[in-house]
Amino acid sequence: MQEQRISESIDQYMGLLKSRGFRLTNQRRIIVETLLRKLGTHLNARELLDLAQEEDPSIGIATIYRTIELLNSLGMLNMVNLEEGFLRFEVPDEQMHFHVFCRSCGKTVHLADEESKMAEVKGWAQSEGFDLLPQTFEMAGLCRECREEGVLDEPFDAAIPIKGVRGRCRRRCGRMPR
Repeated sequence: MQEQRISESIDQYMGLLKSRGFRLTNQRRIIVETLLRKLGTHLNARELLDLAQEEDPSIGIATIYRTIELLNSLGMLNMVNLEEGFLRFEVPDEQMHFHVFCRSCGKTVHLADEESKMAEVKGWAQSEGFDLLPQTFEMAGLCRECREEGVLDEPFDAAIPIKGVRGRCRRRCGRMPR
């Protein structure tokens, strides 16, 4: 049964790519299949490359990055930043997905009751005139174990600077986000 669902999902993803005018290469299919078989895990580009190369050793890291970017731009893949110096990826299985991770040890937890959290965030965005796209939210903190070990003795906000994100509007309008 699981194998049939994966096969149907692969066909859906490839059909969406084709309907949007993208070529259906064997390498893309292998990458999509690898991501769908690892549903629920957060692979990074190197892990995805290693798994995809088990099927086709000719797949290179550039192909991985191009396919990741394509799938992400179409809303078919979420990028997850756990502040490890690289991104991780997951196939969205709902409109929004919430993670909280420990900035010290890297422990990652999927938050419970995502429906109510999603309703709250959607309501806030709609009150500002936005319709949200599928995405993953990452929230950094310190887990109980790291706090008990005294990983951070000074105030949280003074010890860990918040990194700003700057970039251009996705629509390429050229304006900087506010």
